[in-house]
Amino acid sequence: MLSCSERYSPKPRGYIRVDLAPKKDKLFAPQNCPFNFTTSNYFELIYKNTCWIDLEYAKHNATIHMTYKKIDNDLFKLLEDSRNMVYKHTVKADAISEKIYHNNLNQTHGTLYDIEGETASSVQFHITDSINNFIRGALYFQVNINKDSLSPIINYLRDDILKIMESLRWENETFLKE
Repeated sequence: MLSCSERYSPKPRGYIRVDLAPKKDKLFAPQNCPFNFTTSNYFELIYKNTCWIDLEYAKHNATIHMTYKKIDNDLFKLLEDSRNMVYKHTVKADAISEKIYHNNLNQTHGTLYDIEGETASSVQFHITDSINNFIRGALYFQVNINKDSLSPIINYLRDDILKIMESLRWENETFLKE
């Protein structure tokens, strides 16, 4: 009775420590696909379909799903489909921000979407040459979403997505030969 004058209160709940692998660049050139890109070497390339690939980061149950489509006079439809898939998250999203991306050297143009809130996907993107090729990508986790605990991993993998967008090159394109 005399030793403690303060009441005991439980400590706030904490989150597990997240150890992130060091980043080392690796060239990914999916078989039979007209593109290649550089990103971190801790991803495993999984083929889902012809030029539909997953980049799995098994350590943190994360996957970047990437789908490739050949443009057949339907670029506007592909862009709208990509945008609609992002905005399906508005039910649970607190905010969605768009960042436009242009790389004239590689002839790539795209949009990076950051989706805030308790949503299934936090980062999505599309990238195109506006003539022949279109890629859409989305980051998903195979765990229950808790933004506070996943935030360091999301930010870490967002940098890898930016690296994909910055380094993506189309193969067999006339502008690459010029």
